[in-house]
Amino acid sequence: MTPASSPIAAPIVRARHGARPKRRVLHVFDSLGVGGAEMWFIAFLEWLEKNGESLPFELEVEVCLTGGRRAALDDRAERLGAKLHYIKYGRQHLRRFATEFRRLLAKGRFDAIHDHADYAAGLHLLIGAGELPRARVVHVHNPVATFNKSLSKRMTRVIGRLAVSNLATTVAGTSMRILHDYGLAPHPQAKQRRVAMHCGFDLSSYGADRHQARMDVRTEFGWSPDAIILLFVGRLESHFNQKNPRLALDIILECIARDSRVKGLFVGAGDVARHEMELEIERMGLTNAVRLPGVRFDVPRLMLAADLLLFPSIAEGLGMVAVEAQAAGLRVLASDTTPRECEVVKGMVTFTSLAASPRAGADVAQSLLDTPAPPHQAAYEAVGNSPFAIASSARSMLDAYGFNSPPEL
Repeated sequence: MTPASSPIAAPIVRARHGARPKRRVLHVFDSLGVGGAEMWFIAFLEWLEKNGESLPFELEVEVCLTGGRRAALDDRAERLGAKLHYIKYGRQHLRRFATEFRRLLAKGRFDAIHDHADYAAGLHLLIGAGELPRARVVHVHNPVATFNKSLSKRMTRVIGRLAVSNLATTVAGTSMRILHDYGLAPHPQAKQRRVAMHCGFDLSSYGADRHQARMDVRTEFGWSPDAIILLFVGRLESHFNQKNPRLALDIILECIARDSRVKGLFVGAGDVARHEMELEIERMGLTNAVRLPGVRFDVPRLMLAADLLLFPSIAEGLGMVAVEAQAAGLRVLASDTTPRECEVVKGMVTFTSLAASPRAGADVAQSLLDTPAPPHQAAYEAVGNSPFAIASSARSMLDAYGFNSPPEL
């Protein structure tokens, strides 16, 4: 096992004279749905498409999808040059998964593997033992509060954690807090490097004209120019109600009762939950005041147009949506379960107790709406200079693989 203090020197694939050496990395996801880690991966591929020629090596990216199915971002990943492999993982598929996963590792001759499956990543590494690349990164994203608490799942996680502790060369967390929650915090006796590796994103869309976005979005939804938009971005249906859209709706309804200019906008997947919320809103006669357009791929534009982001998650690995909002100059009202590491611009994220009533939440929201936010440009530049910018995030990723990145990305 490589000591935590020793750099990982990935082997260089020999190339003909004058050509760059090739480096190959395998990412492992359940699926490429519209989630924080998956959107980060797409942002990395987009960055690589634009900047790959400046690297001292040619980087080839492949993905193992253990859910065994296509999802929303597969087409984008393939257009950006990633090769996708669908290998179903699960108790009933374990023997076939082991055979196909080991075959993929042996045939791929990867320089690094980057597994995003939390504790289950340790089981993947156990299955691949003997065929694993030299650099083995396990990335934990999902908060412990969302885990299934059945005895079999708990036992599986114990095995997975032991495997991660002994087989990974780098353990990365979306925040330092999540590493502590997983029992994988930096420690002198750890056999690997343990670091916070924040998901990154391309900021370019968040620097657009806020005034124009405000006018365009209000026109799109048929709202008056003076409408006050409270925005929610996240899955309407999630494990253990992680994103907590119901609390966001209750706060919005309380704000509407106080000020008819207030409008609510919910962006995220979840057809059943959306239908139930729409029925409730219709019964209250507020169909024009609260809109649920589903999944949108213009979230930066909606953030530029909004007045406040509601982020009442029950648990978060970090809260990338809150960081994105700051890049758009949008203040955030977040639950106190959100890691404080998501606050990049001082004063732009306000944390409130999940136990607080919707009325209390509305009081805080109103106070924030009445207080001028930091200038958009200053907030945008602060996020651009943070580890959340995709160039910085890409550097962290390549460093974890032991690849020789250029002086500037």
